[in-house]
This record gives sequence, C-alpha cells and structure tokens, in this order.
Amino acid sequence: MPQFEIELSDAAHNGLQRLVMRYNADNGTALSVEAWIHLHLRELAVQDEIVRAAEDLQRQAQETAAAALQAERQRLLESVA
Repeated sequence: MPQFEIELSDAAHNGLQRLVMRYNADNGTALSVEAWIHLHLRELAVQDEIVRAAEDLQRQAQETAAAALQAERQRLLESVA
C-alpha cells in the first residue's frame, strides 16, 4: 500500500485542527487531524461514485414521490366521484 508523508506549517496544522474540531462537533466523532485527512482523501478517491449514487437516489426519490402523488390524486378524485 502506498504511503505518503506530508509536512504542514504550524499555521496550516492549526487551521486543520479548527476544521477537524468543527467536523467532530457536527458529526459526533473524535477524529484526529491525521484520521480526518485520511477520511477525506478516501472520500475524494470515490467522489465520482458518491455523486452518481446521490443522483440515482434523488432520481428514485423523485419517481417514488411522483407515483405517490399520482396515487393520492387519484384517491382524492375518487373520493368526490
């Protein structure tokens, strides 16, 4: 497995620590800066697949909602027939 080593300035590390603290607070996690970087690099590696999955799920949700709305429309129309 490839391994990488990076150097960060203190200012960059401090900025990342603030981001990680906010991320942890928002997500109920306790990631270190290193773990946060690792997570986000892995997310970037599969970003295209994530976008495709989100688009597919949104399309499916819209189709389901449209079908449910049509069924409800029909039910309401039949209730006043």
